[in-house]
Amino acid sequence: SLYNECFSITMDFGSNWAYSNITRSFEPIHYGPTGTYAFGVDPVWKGATNELLYYNSVKMKMSIIVGVIQMTLGLILHLFNAWEFHELVLDGLFEFLPRLLFLLSIFGYLCFMIFYKWARDWRTQDAINLAYNITNPTGMMTGTNNAPVILNELIFMFLPSGGAGDALYPGQTQVQTALVAIAGISIPFMLLPKPLIIRHEHKKHMKKMGLEVGTTVPTAVDDKSDKLEEYSEESLEDSKGKGREKDEIKTVHGGSGGGGGGKTKPGDEDFNFGELMIAQLLETIEFVLGSVSHTASYLRLWALSLAHSELATVFYYKIMFQVIDITKDMNLIVIGLITFAGFSVWFAVTVMVMLFMELLSALLHALRLHWVEFQSKFYKGDGLLFVPFSLKSVYKRNKLFQTQ
Repeated sequence: SLYNECFSITMDFGSNWAYSNITRSFEPIHYGPTGTYAFGVDPVWKGATNELLYYNSVKMKMSIIVGVIQMTLGLILHLFNAWEFHELVLDGLFEFLPRLLFLLSIFGYLCFMIFYKWARDWRTQDAINLAYNITNPTGMMTGTNNAPVILNELIFMFLPSGGAGDALYPGQTQVQTALVAIAGISIPFMLLPKPLIIRHEHKKHMKKMGLEVGTTVPTAVDDKSDKLEEYSEESLEDSKGKGREKDEIKTVHGGSGGGGGGKTKPGDEDFNFGELMIAQLLETIEFVLGSVSHTASYLRLWALSLAHSELATVFYYKIMFQVIDITKDMNLIVIGLITFAGFSVWFAVTVMVMLFMELLSALLHALRLHWVEFQSKFYKGDGLLFVPFSLKSVYKRNKLFQTQ
């Protein structure tokens, strides 16, 4: 409904354009914002000479907007994980906040420029520039023909000057310089504070216990915990099948399932600051580079939509329009029969290709976007090991507690 395409056929719910016999072209009925189509794309774009150029631009920008919104939601879920597992200082303040600032200062700003360019009345700007002879620094008239390219503005943002090729709004250079500075400052905040705080807490914990850093912490395990651990291993072996080596079974105590469980924590007997720092460095690099690659990955939505639209258009034009050309000089009965046959072929091909083959392709791409681009912002599979439900394990557990 957003792109106003239903099997390549547009639906007209009050287009602002009407065909003029005088100019032999479509002319706007109302000028200005009052003539904006109610929702989605005006049907007049279908069949226009610049149809493909326009649809490419709209679908590409919508893909970026959807991607940034979903990745931002993933970061918000990361904050909820930190709240749930009482890690608001480490995961919330020193992971969620700098990651959110980095993402929004670059790609959130990109979405802002997209909406700003959409909302600006370029036709009126053309008339004003022409009337008052207003030019940009290069001496060219700014307006519809010279509207800035969003991708170029994003590239200019990272140039040493931090300027803009053709300013979209006043003060754009200063705003972009500040946003790049925020993105740069957020990177060390992702990397350094969390490992250093954990190291400080570990030293304080070891000092409280009267031990030196690097000393193995003695753990007191009673008979009951021994039996529970033994039961846990047995139940895991039963659920996974015999022959599984015991060293493959790892029980992760505590942790924030999906939010950081199993990480090195203060007081752990196997605390290693070097490993913790390397892990944090890899996470930081993955997020910074992933922000670029993941945003570009959402462009697959544009490619899929474009491919489906063009396939539907080819099927409709090559079948139904051929039927119209063949039957234009025939009687009504023959026209009806041939039209029915042509429609049946078009419907069958459309269902087989568009609703079966292409639907499967779209499903696979959507799963990938959810699994990689979205879930990587908050999910980490280092929590409690999954144990499938088993009546046998429940019986053993009940029997074990009855013998205590």
